[in-house]
Amino acid sequence: MGRWRTGTAGLALGVWTALGGACDHGKTSPPTPPPVEDEAPGPEAPVPPGLVPGDARWTVHTAVAGRQDVTALAADGSGGVVLLGASEAPAPAYASLDPDGTTLTLSRHDGNGQPLWSRSFTPEALQGGVADVEAPLLAVASSGDIFVAGKVEGQLRVGGTVLTHSAFVVKLGPDGSPRWARATGPVKALLPDGQGELVVAHGLVVERYDAEGGRRWEREVPAMASASVAALDVEGGLVMAGHKPVGPFESHGFIVRLSPDGEPRWEREVGPGMPTFTDVSFLPDGGFLFTGDFNGTIEWGRDTLKTPCSQRGCYRTVFALAADAYGEPRWGRVLDSEELSGSEGSRLAVDAEGGSAVVWRHGCGSELARLSATGEVLWQDVYVTTPCFPTPLLRDVTFLPDGDVVGAGMFFGTRAFGTRSFSADDTDVFLQRRVP
Repeated sequence: MGRWRTGTAGLALGVWTALGGACDHGKTSPPTPPPVEDEAPGPEAPVPPGLVPGDARWTVHTAVAGRQDVTALAADGSGGVVLLGASEAPAPAYASLDPDGTTLTLSRHDGNGQPLWSRSFTPEALQGGVADVEAPLLAVASSGDIFVAGKVEGQLRVGGTVLTHSAFVVKLGPDGSPRWARATGPVKALLPDGQGELVVAHGLVVERYDAEGGRRWEREVPAMASASVAALDVEGGLVMAGHKPVGPFESHGFIVRLSPDGEPRWEREVGPGMPTFTDVSFLPDGGFLFTGDFNGTIEWGRDTLKTPCSQRGCYRTVFALAADAYGEPRWGRVLDSEELSGSEGSRLAVDAEGGSAVVWRHGCGSELARLSATGEVLWQDVYVTTPCFPTPLLRDVTFLPDGDVVGAGMFFGTRAFGTRSFSADDTDVFLQRRVP
């Protein structure tokens, strides 16, 4: 596969805003944002002379004490982005162990990467137990309302609701203020609408909440038990992917489309090499795009996907599979890495024309590929450290309304990105905007 650029200069680091400050046991008042490096031109600015697709328009970095990381990224509908992540306070100088507990963090940035606000939600331990929270799912409605799904150990206060030892879904306003929170089963998919309502798939159930968090309806979908990823359509139907056994010692991948009543519309086997699906998105025309990783061979329509191999063996690598609304294959691609150490954890975003961006990690960092609507690789970039070390890591990617690509991730130590170097006291988050 042709590669436009390699090496450390890839997706230049930008960073987290105000993740950790003022994390007072569930209080959600925004801390004063720390100064941000590298203010850059706004989203409406023309591409500066010399920039080509894949180049950075700007890079920002905000240094925050303690460990900061990002789990999800979404466009806010107003030319900026919302970042969801986690932070840990720095350990005291005399401590030899890592600090206990994780704080849930949420921040919003404008089109220049500059912070608008941040919120933090800190769990509390019960009777000497563990206090921890993780939230991998983020969705932003066209109204600007923000939805977060995750899981808490201990108890977590969100507005006037206390969540205790449960998975959950939370609604916040465009300014980050809590609206409602509900305990649920483990959440696999979120779909907000423009009126502040939400359809959510969790456990073996799909249900719809009204704008105030009241339950409108729910139905059981047993097929979700074997799905690793799912996406909801506007009617409450599902497309899901995962793997299931086909014999005593063999499993195959599958993709299934369900009606709003939970009945299968179609199902397609994916193999013979068993894939691990890690993300799925609807395409503008009603089709689907899937990503994940595999080792072996996948037959997908007219395309045969194979993993890269060396004398030491074959390695897991990332794939992208496109299908139409009826599950018929359109195209499949192997998104190979230069590092034959195994690639995994891919995430994707889809633009208004059906193109996409896919990000994944490997043993020496992470990688980003920009694909056309037909699966052609338009440009590809690598974030690596020499000698090999697994940072920086690009975690997630999204598209802004004008088509620009925004990525966010984490790094630690001092890293050179393009012509600049950035330093993190422990781990910090980056944010960068690219020419599509």
